[in-house]
Amino acid sequence: MRTKHLLITTLALGLAALAVLNLSRKEPPAAPSRSPLVEPTLLAEAVRVEVRANGKSATLEKDGGGAWTVKEKLGLPADVDNRLGPLLRSLQKAESLGVLTTNPKRIERLGFGETVVTLTAPGGRTWSAEIGRTTDDGSGSAVRLKGAPEALRTTFSGYVEGDPASWFDPLLHSRPPEEVKSVTLTAADGSVSGTRPEKGQPFPGKEAGVLENIVSSLATLRATDALAKDDGAAKKAFEKPVSVKLEFFDGATLTVQVGRTAGASANDQPRLFVRPAHSETGHRINSLTAKAEFAVSGWLAEQVPATVADFRKAVDPPPPAPPVPPQGDVGLPKFAPPAQK
Repeated sequence: MRTKHLLITTLALGLAALAVLNLSRKEPPAAPSRSPLVEPTLLAEAVRVEVRANGKSATLEKDGGGAWTVKEKLGLPADVDNRLGPLLRSLQKAESLGVLTTNPKRIERLGFGETVVTLTAPGGRTWSAEIGRTTDDGSGSAVRLKGAPEALRTTFSGYVEGDPASWFDPLLHSRPPEEVKSVTLTAADGSVSGTRPEKGQPFPGKEAGVLENIVSSLATLRATDALAKDDGAAKKAFEKPVSVKLEFFDGATLTVQVGRTAGASANDQPRLFVRPAHSETGHRINSLTAKAEFAVSGWLAEQVPATVADFRKAVDPPPPAPPVPPQGDVGLPKFAPPAQK
């Protein structure tokens, strides 16, 4: 009987301990509430995107036909595939995970103020936010909405560039080099040309390599910057241009004037500009050339000779200069002849 009573008492105490343990156990922290960082409707209807970063700013606007342009770059088409599209998709995917901090001192350390993105939709609806550093948990960038005192923890991980030159579409022309039938380079000292025997075949003769370099560098033509038509550096560069005409097998022609200015020092690459023109009047490249002067990468100077003389040197490089023999016996130890006995 005593044993039975003891067993019941022990069981009761165990149940009581289990109840106390359950009551004292902490509830797991609730998952952070998630909400879109940008209202989806506003993002979908945006007609203006303003970005500021690294001390520069750019304004992208959607025209009446739905095409995006860069205001600071003479209204040229925006690079939607590589710049604007990725930014908008990053904002579309980004979520707010709630308040990160309201502490002013901690907010100061999050790097706000340098990078700002503003979206504007019809009717004056806007969304604007400062993008800060990545949060300690690696979820994404800290964000502070315009006028808000607190910083948000978000999943935004997009790249924001402020230089307008990074936002316009740099691709001026693109066709496979093997579709070029003939190329003619004309400079102040004459002209040279070459013709492929068939489509896809190399140019004949020892000039083939130099001709292929010219064609490859101009058939697909990318700009690094776009400047106003009255830009002083561009005007100077085109005082003595070289002209390259590419004729394609389908009869179309692309003529590119290449102008250059000397580098700041002997070791610097020259600054290069191009004025492309297409034989088809309505070709996109003609409207671009009418709006702006285009700077291109300095390496193109190595591919497109500035004169026919330079072309000839590239075809037949001069032999390397012979090594200069040492003069005299400077630096060599001197030995006296042995004394005669």
